[in-house]
This record gives sequence, structure tokens and C-alpha cells, in this order.
Amino acid sequence: MGFVMAGLGQSDYDRQYSDITLLRRIFRYFTPYKLSILIIGSAIGLSSIAGALVPLFISNTLDTLNNGINFSTINLLLLIILVFTILNFTMNAITQILTARTVQNAVVDLRNTAFNSLLDRDMSFFDKEPTGRLASRVVNDTNSFGQVISLTVNLLGQIILVFFVVSILIDISVKLTIVLLIFAPTVILVALAFRKIARNVSLGSQRILAKVNALIQETTSGIYIAKSFRAEEVLYDEFDKLNLKSYDINIKRGLVFNSIFPILSMLTGLGTAMIVYYGGLSILDSNNFLSNIISRFPGQELTIGQWFLFLQGLNLFFFPLISIASFWAQFQQGLAASERVFSLIDAENEVIQYDDKILEKPKGMINFENVTFGYEKENLVLENFNLKINSGEKIAIVGHTGAGKSTIANLIQRYYEFQDGKISIDNQNIRSLDLINYRKQLSIISQDVFLWNATIRENLLYGIPKTDNIEDKLNLVLKDVQALSWIEQLPNGLDTRVGERGQSLSMGQRQLIAFARILLRDPAILIMDEATASLDPFSDLLVQKATNKILEGRTSIVIAHRLSTIKNADRIIVLSDGKILEEGTHEDLLTKKGHYADLYDTYYRHQSLEYIENFA
Repeated sequence: MGFVMAGLGQSDYDRQYSDITLLRRIFRYFTPYKLSILIIGSAIGLSSIAGALVPLFISNTLDTLNNGINFSTINLLLLIILVFTILNFTMNAITQILTARTVQNAVVDLRNTAFNSLLDRDMSFFDKEPTGRLASRVVNDTNSFGQVISLTVNLLGQIILVFFVVSILIDISVKLTIVLLIFAPTVILVALAFRKIARNVSLGSQRILAKVNALIQETTSGIYIAKSFRAEEVLYDEFDKLNLKSYDINIKRGLVFNSIFPILSMLTGLGTAMIVYYGGLSILDSNNFLSNIISRFPGQELTIGQWFLFLQGLNLFFFPLISIASFWAQFQQGLAASERVFSLIDAENEVIQYDDKILEKPKGMINFENVTFGYEKENLVLENFNLKINSGEKIAIVGHTGAGKSTIANLIQRYYEFQDGKISIDNQNIRSLDLINYRKQLSIISQDVFLWNATIRENLLYGIPKTDNIEDKLNLVLKDVQALSWIEQLPNGLDTRVGERGQSLSMGQRQLIAFARILLRDPAILIMDEATASLDPFSDLLVQKATNKILEGRTSIVIAHRLSTIKNADRIIVLSDGKILEEGTHEDLLTKKGHYADLYDTYYRHQSLEYIENFA
């Protein structure tokens, strides 16, 4: 688990995008919701105008009251304020409801895209990336993506309000408005200065969260081993260190995000104080310096009502600017999350496919021609490897650990990209075949059978098209693999839930379910990767009978530790360091007294009936 403490470096597939590129891609997810966005925009505009007009009516009323109190005017003002307040509330409600619904629709679309992209990645991708970190991108970062849009909607309303307020302020006093606008670039420049800092701390926060998720996921997955070795304290200490690192990073993030608002408020406070001071002097003392300058602009003499309106306008002007600047840091957090999601979506597969040919009714002939491959290019597992497997042939591959047995199976399945050479299926280059169609033609049974946390029936029918006779076919294959009898004895039969990873079933029972699933799919090529290595002798005997059934009539590649499986193969391939040392039948290879004979004496002889009878 050392990867969790390896720092906060980005993943190999991470990319950097400009803000413009990110925004374009983000808004692309809102294209299907144009009508909602149009309504939201209209509601924002009406809300902003309604909020800005109230001070204007108050200002005009104040100037009217200079000639004496008029109760009808006051009543009219109250009615106007009430109408505009209700309008403002209604438009805000419409904006919030539609924004929440539209944003969540877009988040669902993005999450579907991210998850589909995740499913499309090569096995080499998952070798490098912990599942907890991937889950964090698909779940947490897509939620942060939604923040960008919610903030954008709020910013749009604030921007509309700023322009509307400025147009009113200019009408009141050009000179004071110019003084006011001098401070706007200062606020914006300070906000922009926070941009890079905000993006960096946001990325750091999201990466540390992904690492915390990864550690939790790995701990829960390996809790059996942890408890077996009494390693709870070690795991807690590691989590505590990572949690403290998360604390430090999020403290820095909080300081960045929470300091921008006070700083900008201080700047706008200075600007407001200056304007209030000089503006007040222009009203109280017509001979001061500012009044003399203002007097050169026709119609610039301020009344009490206009001065009230200008003061209200200052709040309406500065608050949106502060909000825009404050939102900018959070906006960068959303963009950083979007960048991580789009990096996942744009990650490139290593497996090369230059055509999408459909393999019709495959016979299952496999040919390796001078294939060179290494999981890391500098450490080759196979070099100039050649192997031909005939259609319908059953071969067994044996050799010491690291000989390349599972690698051959992985390459046939196109889980990894080989660096050189050619692999063909029925004389078709494997790189020219449609991957989805091709993988439907083959199946694999591994030593660790994975079952979904669902019923036995759902696991058996996983990925298999439903037909009218599927139940009859299901019962038939369960009989063939000798699984029907013990399934019928379960409390709910086929509808019994198997638990996470099938933990409520024995290893042998899981293998039999996997075998039945293979018969239902009826693939042209079957790979058994040490599928019976961990079984007890009784379960092995039961599974061996099922094995003989599923190997019939299809090309089979068996990577086995069991003598019973190896002896029945048409041909045995003996591997060492990625090279074929010997090949032939069990009897022929024993006669040669070569590498296979040594393996037999070391690993397999004690499994033979002769050995058991002699030493029982």
C-alpha cells in the first residue's frame, strides 16, 4: 500500500486544459437543455432588473417628498416595492429550481460518460490506478463539475446586475461613476491573482481525497488479511498519517478560499469611503474642489434622492464584484475537478485497433508470430514468441511462476498491447477485429472466481441475452456441471444471494457457477487460468467432471497446477522465461525426461493415482 503515501503527483493520464477549453466542454453537456437554460437566463435578467429598480423608485420618491409629504405617493412606492420584491423572489425560485435540475441532469450525463470511459480502459490502466482514486473521479469530481455551472449561473446574474447598475450610476453622476470604476480593475486583478493558487490547492485537495478513498477501499477489500496478521494498528497509523496530510492541505485550501472575501471587502470599503466623502462634499459645499470639477458636467448637480440612489448603487455594484471575485476561487475548484474528469475520459488506450471486422462463426485457430511483449517495455516477458493452436485443440501450458503462462492468456484476450509481432485468430489479425464482438467469442475462468453481490441466477445470466427457453437451458447446464442438486438445497435456490464476491459459497461452488456461465455463453475459445489450483481433492474431482464438459468442442487453453487437467490435454506446452522448451502429450514428454519430467517429479507426481495408491 505504499502508493498512498507516495505524494500527490498526478496520474500518468492527467492532462492540462485551458479554462476556455474546459468551459466549452462543460457547456457541451448542457446543449440538450437549451430551453431550461433560456428560461434560467430570462429569470436571472428579470430578477436582476427587479432588484436594481427598487432603489430607483425610492430615489424618485425622496425627491418628490422634498415638496411635502404625500401619502398616496408613499403608498404607491410601497406597492411597487412589494411587486418588485415578489417578482424578484419568484424569478430567483425559478432560477434555483431549474438550475438544480439542469445541473444534475448534466452531472448524470457526465458521470455516465466517465464511467463508460472507465469501462473502455485497458487492463494496463487498472494495473496502475487504484480503484478508490478512480471512484473519486467518477463520483466526487463530477459533483464538483456541477458546481461550475451553479456558480456560472450566479455569476451571470451578478454580471447583469453590474451592467444595469452602472448604466443608472452614469445617469446620476458621470464623474463619481468614473471614480467608482477605477476600483473595479483593482478588485478583478486581486481575484485573478488568486486564480493559480486556487487551482493548485483545489487539485491538491481532490488528489488527497482520492488517496484517502483508495486507502479505505483497499483496506476493506483486504480486511481478511489485515485481521489475520493483526495489522489493524498499522493500517490505522497509515490512515492517520494520510488523514493529517489531508487536514494540512484542506487548511491551506480553506485559508485561500476564505481570505479572498475579506481582502476584497476591504478594497471596496476604501472605494466606498472615498466616494461617500467626496460625493457628500459636493452636496454640502458647492465651492469645494470636487464640486467645481463636477459642475463642468451639465446636469451633474446631485439631489438628496440621487445621492441616496448612488449610495444604494455602490452596494449593488460592489457586492456583485466581490461575489464574482469570491466565486472565482470556487470556480477554479470546479474547473480543477472537471479537468480530472476530462483527463479520465480522454485517456488513451494502449491496445491498438485499426479496424472493426466482425468475426463470424469463429473456429478458434490462434497463431502467435514473433510476438514480443513486456508489461514494462524494458522488461520483456515474451520475445519473438511463436505458437500455433489449432481449431478445437485443447492445450495445457505449464511452467514455473513468471514463465509467461498468464501473459499468453492476457494477449489472446487483448487486455494488453504487444510491442512487436502478430497474433491472428482464424487468420485474421487480432488488431483488425472489433473488440466487443471478439471478446464475446471467448471466455476465461481464473483461479479467483468473481461473483457479483446478487443472486445465483443473476450471476449465471450476467451478460447473456434473455430468450424464451433460457430457464430450460439454465437447468440443463447446471446438470451438466453437477451444480443443480446443491443449488436446489439452498433456501432460495437460484434466487439465493451469494454475498460480496460470492463469499457465502465455497470455492468449488463458485467454480461450478463459473463453468455453467461458460456453457451458457458457448464461446469458441476458452481459457482456464489455474482455475482449479486452490481446490481441495473432493472439489477438484467434482470440478474436473465439469471441466471435461466445458472443454468439449472448443479451442481450450488450460494453465493448470492439477495433473488431472494436464494429462487430458491434446498438447502440453512447456514454458520457461517466455520461451517454449518442449511440447507434446503427457506420455511423450515424460519419455523425453526433460524439463516437463522435472516439473512432473516436483509438482505433479504426488497428484497421480499411482502415487496416492503407493503412499496412502
